[in-house]
Formats: sequence, C-alpha cells, structure tokens
Amino acid sequence: MREIAWVLSVSTSTLSGWHQGFDENMKPLKIPDNRGKASKVTVEMIRRVLESAKKKKRIRLKQFTTELKQEEDIYLSKKTVKEILIANDLLVPQSRKRRPKFYKSLCQKIPNSLLSLDGSEFTVWIDHMSFKFNVELGVDVKSFAHTAFSIADTETSKEVIRVLESHRKKWGVPIGIVCDSGSANLSDDIRDYIEAQGIELVPVGPGNPKGNGTDEGAFSQMKKAIGRIQVDMSSPKALAKSVLNALISLYVHMRNRLCLHNSNVMPKEKMKMPVSEEQRHVERQGLKEHQKSKAGGDEDQLKLDHLHWVIENYGLDMEASELKRAEYSIKSYDLLAVGETEKVFLKAVNRKPGRCNLSYFFGILKNIQKQHDEGAIKQYCQQRYSYQRMLDLQRKQDAEKQPVAIDHIISMLESVVTKKSRFVKELAIRRVREWIQELMESYTYMGSLKKKLSDALGKLNHLSLEQKQEGWKLLDQFLNP
Repeated sequence: MREIAWVLSVSTSTLSGWHQGFDENMKPLKIPDNRGKASKVTVEMIRRVLESAKKKKRIRLKQFTTELKQEEDIYLSKKTVKEILIANDLLVPQSRKRRPKFYKSLCQKIPNSLLSLDGSEFTVWIDHMSFKFNVELGVDVKSFAHTAFSIADTETSKEVIRVLESHRKKWGVPIGIVCDSGSANLSDDIRDYIEAQGIELVPVGPGNPKGNGTDEGAFSQMKKAIGRIQVDMSSPKALAKSVLNALISLYVHMRNRLCLHNSNVMPKEKMKMPVSEEQRHVERQGLKEHQKSKAGGDEDQLKLDHLHWVIENYGLDMEASELKRAEYSIKSYDLLAVGETEKVFLKAVNRKPGRCNLSYFFGILKNIQKQHDEGAIKQYCQQRYSYQRMLDLQRKQDAEKQPVAIDHIISMLESVVTKKSRFVKELAIRRVREWIQELMESYTYMGSLKKKLSDALGKLNHLSLEQKQEGWKLLDQFLNP
C-alpha cells in the first residue's frame, strides 16, 4: 500500500508540473527565451539607443541596458552599449589605472643553478612571552630543495653569507642567487662575497613578491606545517632558539624527501645529479641575458633621459630613494606623454616657481597619460559605433548597390521549379523573397510589377505549364504576403 501511495504521489506531482506548460484549452504556453536575440549592431539600432539615452538625465549602464531589452527589444551587452554612448559623445570614456608589466619568472633546467634567498619572521611563545626571530632560508629554484637556513634576531648580510656558506659546503657554488632588493641582500659585503665566488646576482624589483616565488612558497608551506610554536615552561631565549632550530631542521629533512610536480625524483637526489660545465655555462649566459632584458629598451632609456634633463635643468634636489622611484615609475608612461609633460611643466613653473618639484611633474604626467588613454578608447568606439560614420557608410553602400532586375528574379525562380536539390531550392526561394521585397519598395503600383513578372515568366518556353504555375504561385505569395 505504501508503494502504491508513493507512485500515486509521484504521478500527481509529475502531472501537475507538466500541466503548468499548458493553458486551460490545453494549448502549450510560449515561454520567452532571450537566447539568440543578440544580432549585428545596425544604424537603426544605434539611432534608437541614442534616442533612448537622450531622454535620460543620468545613465546607469546596467539599468539602461535592461531597459533597452524590455522597452525597445534591443539585446546588447553592457559593454557594447557603453561603447555606443562613448562613440556618440553621450558618455565620457574612463581608463583603468596603469600598472607595471607582469614579472616573467626564471625557468631553470639544471639543479644548483639558481638559489632563492629570503627571510621571514617566526615567533616562539614561552610562558606567555614571545620571542621573534628572523629565519633566512635558501631554496634551489629547479628542485625546490631546502639547502640551508640560519636563525638570528634580524635579517642581516652576515646571516645571508652564513646561508650561502652552508649551501656551498654541502652542495657547491650555485650559478646565481635570486633575492629581494633589501639592504641586507644588496650590501657591499654580499656583493664582495658573490663576486669572489663567481655568483650572478639576480635581485627582483621592489614590491614584487612573485619575482622570488620559490622562497615565498617555501616559507608558506613551512609555517603551515610547523604552526604555532609554544613552550609551556620558563626558559631562557636560547631554549626558544634551539626549539625553532630543531623544528626547521626536521621540516627541511622531511621536505627534501617529498617529490615535486609529480616527479619521481626527490629534491635531495636531484641535487646530486651531475651537471657538466657546458650546461652551467649555458645557464650563466641565460641569467646574464635576463639581466640585460630587465634594463629596458631604447624607449625606456629615452624616458630616463627626459627625466634626468628635467632634474638637471630645473636644479631639483632629491634623495637617492626618490630618484630611484622616479626612474622606476616613468617607464610605465608613454614617451609622447612624457614629452608633452615637459612643455606643460615649463609653463606651470614660469607662472608659479613653487611648483618646481618632481611631484608636480608626475601629477601633470599622470593627467596627460589619462587623456591619451581615454582618447584612444573614444577613437576605438567611434570607429565601430559612430552614428554619423555608419550612416555615411550605409548611404555610400546604397549608392553603389546595383538595383535588382526582373531577369535576376526569373532566373532564380527557374532554379526553384527545375532543381531537385532541397538545399538549392531553399536558397533560391530565400533569394527570390529578398529581391521581390526590395523591388516592392521602389514600386508605387503593384499591378505594373506583377505584369512585368508575369510576362517574363511566360517567355520561358522551355518550362512546362505546371512549372510556370508553380513559379507564379510562389511569386504571388511573396507579392501578397
């Protein structure tokens, strides 16, 4: 009985849901579907969009696009509507904030080629007391092997050298090291050490953690594995350091036994693979070429020349860090914008000498670059959706378009009644319909058009009477829709 009741309930619910697709006369209800409504943007469509936009005091793109669909039956994306409004001066183009180029990572082919160096802060809690240490870690970029580390109070060049020495004693001298642009990594002691060892220095740009992603990922995994370090007993600071040292040693020992990227070779074993001097030479040349590519091309050098000319000509006094930031920032702007900024800056300084500083120069440069970007956006939109341009283009096409002749229609109609291919017949019928509709727009009295078509059809002596009747029936259907 339970099974019967369950079947009845399921059947009732199914019929109820099925009945919702019909009216009371059991005729299927038409469900509106917007798929496939989008079409090519025409002159008439642009005209209707502009007329609707001019009625609005304030245009909100998302709401306006929805109203076009509901009220005007125009199915366009928000992006297309925005470009139409920009092209016809009803919306101001806005450019996104310019950002530096994406950092291209260094891909290594052999182990012990490039060593990633970085430091991170670790905290050890002992009886509600916290002790902070800096852990300097060396990771091989190719194999992801954790080769050496050092623990100290702060990140110093001494700790960096200690990590490099530990790595060198165990694995040999690497070809290059990648590190951030911190003072500890780029100090004179470090430079003297790597120069003496014949190591290539590859510093990443400031504010670019992706450039040294190997060590960043290593520290992320390490902190996730170790977690919070807390010892519930009173002890000196040395105990905290020894605990941290033991934990990191354990992590490095275990991590070097885990394969990376679905490889069957452990990082520790990969570091022991023999590498020829020729391979090391190729990798060294690759690092040098990478350093040259970061220096920038001729255009970047021209931008720097403009910047240095402004500084020397106006006698601007600044710190080394300020100059470094200015040299880094100006490469993100166009050379044309930099040249225009010099002229505007000269006029501004002549009017008010207090404006003679680098901050004011870059403020002008930012505004001019924004004008160039927005002008490029507007030019792009006008080339695609300018109403006047598309109207002129359509008039030109209409003027060059040849009028449809009666003979063309009769010739195509002959294919309809003589060909057996269904595809050819459908194509010919569609073309006859289009041509007749075009001819009907140029005739005021339809009787004269019918007579011309009837006479032309009657002259086809090679067609049978049945074929002529079939052809005229089709013509009469298009002439009297």
